[in-house]
Order: sequence, then C-alpha cells, then structure tokens
Amino acid sequence: MVKVRYTRNIFIDSETNNQRGLISKHNFPPSVFSVAPDEEMKLTLTSLELRRNWYSINQTNNTFYLYDPAGAGTYTQVVIPPGTYDAFADLATAIAGALITAGFALSTCTYNDITRKYTITIPAAPVNSYLVCFQTKTGNPPAGVSNQGFFNDSCEILGAIPERRFQAPTPPQNAFRNTTGATAHVSPFVAALNTLEAIYLRTNLQSGNYQSSSFEKDVSDSKALIPTLILARIPLTRAYFDPQFEFISFEDTNDLFSMYLQQQHLSQVYFSLTDDKGRLLAEVAEDQADFGNLSFKLSLRYEILAKEVETGERRVLNPSDVVNQYPRI
Repeated sequence: MVKVRYTRNIFIDSETNNQRGLISKHNFPPSVFSVAPDEEMKLTLTSLELRRNWYSINQTNNTFYLYDPAGAGTYTQVVIPPGTYDAFADLATAIAGALITAGFALSTCTYNDITRKYTITIPAAPVNSYLVCFQTKTGNPPAGVSNQGFFNDSCEILGAIPERRFQAPTPPQNAFRNTTGATAHVSPFVAALNTLEAIYLRTNLQSGNYQSSSFEKDVSDSKALIPTLILARIPLTRAYFDPQFEFISFEDTNDLFSMYLQQQHLSQVYFSLTDDKGRLLAEVAEDQADFGNLSFKLSLRYEILAKEVETGERRVLNPSDVVNQYPRI
C-alpha cells in the first residue's frame, strides 16, 4: 500500500532560463525536493499552455529535391517558403513557386479536393529526372543535399514516398513512383498542411517510462520498447494556426502523465517541447525561444510517497532489521 506523505504544486515558465531554444533549465533546491530511503517521488503534469508561435510549413518539412540521374547524378534543392498555409490551394501555389525559384520555369502544382492529392508539372525538368523526399536517419547526404533536407518531412506534406535508407551510389527512391521529367507527378498518397500531430514534453529525469522507437531521429529502429525521457504527449486538434484558438492548452485531473522518479533528490531539471521525431519545435527565427516568444507554461504536482504495511499483513524482517531489533548482548 502506498501513502502520499506530502504534495506540492510546481509552476514553470520557460520564458527565461533557456539553455538553448526550447530547452528550459531550472534548479530545484535539493534540500526541499528530496526523500528518505523508504520514500519515492512522483511528478505529474497537471497543465500545459503555449501559443502556437511557429509555422506549420518550416525547415523540418519544406525541403525536397529534383534528382537528375544523368552522369554522376545531380540534386536541385526545392524549398517551400515557410509560413502558415490554411488552404491546400495556397500551399500548391507555394510549391509551384518554390520549383520556379529553384530554376524550373513554368512549373505548376494543383490540388484535387476529391483525391486530396497534388499534381506537379515541371516542363523544364531534365529527361528522366524525378522528385525525391529524403527522410534518412543515418549516413551522409550526397552532394547537393543539405543536412536539413536529408532528414525532412516533406514527403508527408506532398503525400509522397520517402527515401529512408539511402546508400550511395544507389539512386534514391522516386517520391512519386515512376513519373519522370515533364510528366505530371501525382501524389501517391494524400497530402497534408502540417506534419505535427502532437507535441511532446520531455525532461532529463529517469522516469521508468518506455516508448517505441517510432521514427525518432536519434533512436535506432527497433521493434523493442526503449526507455524514454517523454513525460507527456499533447495532441493537436488543428492543422494550422487559428487566431480564435491561438493557445494550445492541456488540463489533466486524472494523472495521465506521471513519472515515479528513481533518484533521492532533484537538483537541475530540464523541460523541452519536441515533435514526434525528437526535434525541438521549429522556430520562426533562430533566437525566437531565447527571447521568450515561444515560451510554455507548466503546472506539475510533486508528491512524496511511502509504502505502508496493510492491515493484517505481516512483514518479514531482513537481516539488518533483525540485528537492529535484537542487538547482541
């Protein structure tokens, strides 16, 4: 039987004390947040609030390539302008503009409301060239491909096939199956306005919680569950920013997200918000979070728990207890 000996609320504001971007660092007084050997600590998220101060199309999902297999093979990078697109037609126009900016004149992109797919036409594309969406966790990007573009979620935006296991000199996966050159490239799958279904609150505390490897960038693919630093997963209900629902708010009265801490005291604790790939939320500008423009607020419940013997239960003493209870004379 477990008894709550002590409880207190903790209120965290990440507007200050940022170590880097959205990683918020706080020093807990060890003399206050500590337990005896027969006790343990429990930490529960009770609320989280933040403004949706990032773009739905950003550096994590806006980069893809046109690959020309002629000769040694060349890649032309295509970057969709970052922003919040609340209609597929607007995003289609931006995709066409990105192709034109990349040097492919007269390119077009249209969206079909019935199939929910894009049709991309690139009249100036080299013969046999095709579109590529890298989403590769390991290895080195080929010449012409940036690190940002080598692990990118543009395939989810375009409804395309990702290249996840690239190994030079093998040609990359065609993101639109078999279409090449000036042929109309039609999305194999449905397109999206956003790649962020949920945000993840993480800490540096050893919680005892587990996760699947998923497709997190810094976790090797595996079928086995692995220890995690995730404290909570907050689902998003809207694909893009809505001024009437500017705040993302989470309130919990059912202890959905708790962790039983393994240590005897708390000292320096980190909190950060990431996407499902383990990346910090994309900033509009490099120092956005440092100036508090991407801050989040947390409410946590801290509890000290102790095990008690239930009524009628007989506890067997361990040898040290026996020695202490019956000292030698």
